[in-house]
This record gives sequence, C-alpha cells and structure tokens, in this order.
Amino acid sequence: MVNDKYENIQENFSRFNCPIILNPREATFNDVALHASLRQRLSPSTVEKRMRYARFMENHIVPVDFRNPSFENFVRHMDYREQIEFGNRKGSSALSHEWKTMKMFLRAYGLPIWDYKPPLCPRSKARIVFLPDKVYEMIHRDYCKDDYENALIQYTLLHSYMVGWRNPSELCIMSVDDVKLDEELLIITEPKKYNSTRIVAPGYSIINSKTRKSFKNWIDHWRPKVVNQYSGDALYLKSDGCPINIDSYRMFITRRLKKIYPDFQLYSTRHWCAIGKLIQSKLETGKFDEYLVMNWLGHSQIQTTMSYLREAEHYKHVANYNWFKRVLRYYNGNFIIEESTGKSKQREKTVVLTKISPRKGHGPAQI
Repeated sequence: MVNDKYENIQENFSRFNCPIILNPREATFNDVALHASLRQRLSPSTVEKRMRYARFMENHIVPVDFRNPSFENFVRHMDYREQIEFGNRKGSSALSHEWKTMKMFLRAYGLPIWDYKPPLCPRSKARIVFLPDKVYEMIHRDYCKDDYENALIQYTLLHSYMVGWRNPSELCIMSVDDVKLDEELLIITEPKKYNSTRIVAPGYSIINSKTRKSFKNWIDHWRPKVVNQYSGDALYLKSDGCPINIDSYRMFITRRLKKIYPDFQLYSTRHWCAIGKLIQSKLETGKFDEYLVMNWLGHSQIQTTMSYLREAEHYKHVANYNWFKRVLRYYNGNFIIEESTGKSKQREKTVVLTKISPRKGHGPAQI
C-alpha cells in the first residue's frame, strides 16, 4: 500500500470530527496530516512526502519549531540550508518542498501565509537514463544470495522499466487483481491523482510469457513462495510475506542497486519508459506521439510529456531502435528467439552486447 498511516485517512475519520483550525501547541504531526488530507484536500502521497520533510526540518541542526511557528525561525533554517548546505546549488527543489511543507502547517493552524519566496529551481534538467543494454544487464544480475529477494529486485525492475509507473508509489499499491492475464492488461492506481486509475497493455511478453520475467511467472511461481495470512492481495511481497511499502521497498532496492550502479535512481525507470515510448512512436509512425505517451504514463498535462522530447531526440541518435524489444531479447546460441511469431532469426554473435546470461536454466524458477 502507499502508506499505512495516511492512505485511508479520509475513509476512517469523520470530517465532522476534524477541527477547522488546529492549535499548534497541542496538535501532533498526525493531526496536521489529517487536516491536510481532509481540509486541504492533499493526496495521501503528497501528505506523506511533506510529513517526511517536516520530520527532517524539526530535527535539523537549525530546527524549525512547528509548535511555535515564527517567520524568523523558519527563515533562519532556510538561510542555513541555502547558503551553508547547498552553496552554489541554490535552486535545489528541496527548499521548495520545505516551503510547501511549512505552508501546509500554517494553513492547518489558521495562520497567514508568510511573504517568503524560495530560490528558483531550474525549469528543466536533462534526464540521464541507462541505455537498453545496460537495463538488460541490470535485470539479469544477481544482487542477493536469497533467491526470492533477488527475483523481487529483477522482476520489479523489469516491470518498472516496461510499464513506466510512478515508482515506487504505484508499484507498491498494485494487487494481484490489477493484473488481467486473460486480457493482457494492467490496472494502475494513481495515488498522486486521488487514486484514479489508468489501463495499460504492455503485451504478451510482459504479461503472460513463460520464458521471461512476466507478471504471470511472478504470480504463479515467485509470489506463492512467501505468501501467508498477512499478504492480502498485494502483488509484490517482502520475504516475510507482508506487502511491500514505499519506504521499505525504496531502501531495499536502492541499497543494492547503488553499490553497482551509483547513478541509479528509482524514479528514473519512469523517465526511461517515457523516452523509450517516444522513440518507439517515432520509429513506427515517423513522429513523436506525445498523446500516446501521455495516456500511457498518466500525465495530467501534455506539457509534462513534452518535456521529454529533448531527451528523446538525443537518445534516438544514440540508440535508434525499439528500446523495449532490445531489453526483452534473449539469446539461444546464435539465435534471437522471436516469441510472438515462434520463429528464429539467425544473428551474428557480435550483436550480443552483454556477457551476462539471461537464463541460468529452464522454466520459471530460473527466470
């Protein structure tokens, strides 16, 4: 689930019992979170993000006193962050998030919003993503001695790159029922958009393939290894059978990936999919289809999708081929097996760009 503390906050608490204005000397952080959800109508994922910033700000070397909020105290904190900790990186988005967090508390306390402006952030940054051959290497590498935990990393990595969901919030909320094997569809819940849903069709290789790290192989083979009375219908489970959550999954996967790939960022799987989809549309139609990618990723505004065009144009020159097919390939001697047609196409050995074998053996247990 997205967050055990905030996800169902509106359903489990009556609006009539929520104060219109909180007393800062008596209100807890949970009270502010409840107010932000019910009165300010912030999404659970936004509330959780801002509460993480609030905890950081309260425990900082120049702390913010949320029980006795004052403009001078807050500005002292922000000045220290901007000048001492960030230095030349004064446009960090972290400062903007801290200001949004402070405004959330001020609204909860019924106080006027202060006349403060955080430093401007760059409007766009170049998105650096791994090329398909590096992604192929990542999803077949061993990260753990435990077979299940290793499979959890490999499967969630591949699914994230292929689907492009918001990682980890949308990944962690997926249930088994959200995977429609017969229709080869995924129903993705979007916590960022008040739990609205979108449908994507990644295709047979990702949904039902018996020879790849498909959703079917995960559900039929790997998930049953740890499922227990605590699992519910969550799609991805920890090794103890409990559903994964945002914090535990982020720590679990980045701690292992960062050791080998220092530039890895969990959310970059979504950037990768956006760029790959734009390149795919260019190859198939002769133009970048922003609206197709917009609907696939669940962007609310086309401008968000358009922001990927610069990187898509660049990466098309670097890797001018279908990124998804490149990652999904697997080799059998000198042949690339085209699973959708059942035919084999002979290729020279020089096309094999990685020394890591995609399969150690046969069947789902080795995928």
